[in-house]
Amino acid sequence: MSKPKEYSWMTKDTLMSYTLVALVTLAIITTLLWWWTSTGWTLGATVAVSCGIAVAVSIGLDYLLSLVLKEKAPLNTMSAAVFGLIVALSYSYGTPAMVIVEVLPLMAPQAFIYVAAIAAVGMVIFKKAQGLLGRKYVNPAAAAKLLVLAPFLYQILLPQDHATNIPTLATALGYSGSAPFAGYMTSCFGRPDLVMQGAYPFPPSPSDVFMIFTVAKFHGWAGGASSIAVIIVGLGLFLAARRYIKWRITLSYLVTVTAMALIMTAIYGGDALLRIGFHLFIGSSIFLAFFMATDPATTPLTHMGQGIFGLGLGVLTVLIQTYMNFFGGSILALVIMNLTTPLLDKVGLPKPKEAKREVKLPKAQQFETVKTTSCIRCGACMYVCCHSLSPILIKEAFDKGNVDALRKLQANLCDGCGHCSFVCPARIDLKGSSLRAKASLRTAK
Repeated sequence: MSKPKEYSWMTKDTLMSYTLVALVTLAIITTLLWWWTSTGWTLGATVAVSCGIAVAVSIGLDYLLSLVLKEKAPLNTMSAAVFGLIVALSYSYGTPAMVIVEVLPLMAPQAFIYVAAIAAVGMVIFKKAQGLLGRKYVNPAAAAKLLVLAPFLYQILLPQDHATNIPTLATALGYSGSAPFAGYMTSCFGRPDLVMQGAYPFPPSPSDVFMIFTVAKFHGWAGGASSIAVIIVGLGLFLAARRYIKWRITLSYLVTVTAMALIMTAIYGGDALLRIGFHLFIGSSIFLAFFMATDPATTPLTHMGQGIFGLGLGVLTVLIQTYMNFFGGSILALVIMNLTTPLLDKVGLPKPKEAKREVKLPKAQQFETVKTTSCIRCGACMYVCCHSLSPILIKEAFDKGNVDALRKLQANLCDGCGHCSFVCPARIDLKGSSLRAKASLRTAK
């Protein structure tokens, strides 16, 4: 680097602020879409208050834990706010007109208790406590939701309404017949008051169903109420932070889900587009694909690992939804795939080369002060090294004194170009660690 305080424009706080803006945008869109849907509280107001509660709980606990744990768990307000919004937007709201038994409170004010509990458990156990282990192994919001709802696990995985009032997905899905799957979709995700008034035609047309799937759903994850909004906002975030967002997971997931839906159609028959639309655009699938599956801390570092992660996530999601009637199966699939990340980190590592290569760096910016944080595992440092090294893995091996790992990673090839430190949003001294690792290898010889 030409100047001591010249870095890439991206910092961890900047990335979190971009994500926060994206999530707030979705929260506003959902609140407006759902505002006139009412069963006591309006559904829109329920979402807005839930977001406020989850963010307040998350920020409050983040502050208290920073006072208690000090340097071990430093204050990270922006990250806490993002976490709180993800918790609120990944909770299911809205009682469908076709409901038989409401296992969980989907409406205010009872829903607020669960949102607050998930935010608290996630912040304490899966963000702060997990962070003390050196890395996060599972998505905090997903793991906290499954843990808090564990007492209802049987009902969640096999909801009575899904098992008895909606045809199993392990059959032909279509628009015709006395009880077509498409009809259940309009009853489940359509606006409840309009469903009760018979405003939706029966059987519904493909345009009716896909309007609900893509434009406005009135039941399920708040963040995925409008699939179009999620896609537009998500793509905007990906473009704004393209080098630091793991968009390959989203792409791999969406392609895999589409392929799996076609396979299921080949097995069971029915309308292929209806099945694809369901698996892609149900709220828990589309929101998770853009805003939870890409969590940098719990997903693979390498590009190939990210592709495999998305593939596994897509396969598991469709299988769980098809054979367990668990419409939110993507959240369970995500936690399962998170546990494979340590293995996938080793897949597709760049191959170190003695010859230097030219690397295009992001825009530089002058920083008067430099704030160092823990690694967010974006993997950016691995793809700007002029010798195709893995700087973050070299640092981890050096910190552990693992000489064998340093040899395998060929830390001796580092020539101190500083590209890795330049792009690191956490402002970790990767260059210094790599050079010290190189020196330690010489001593070890």
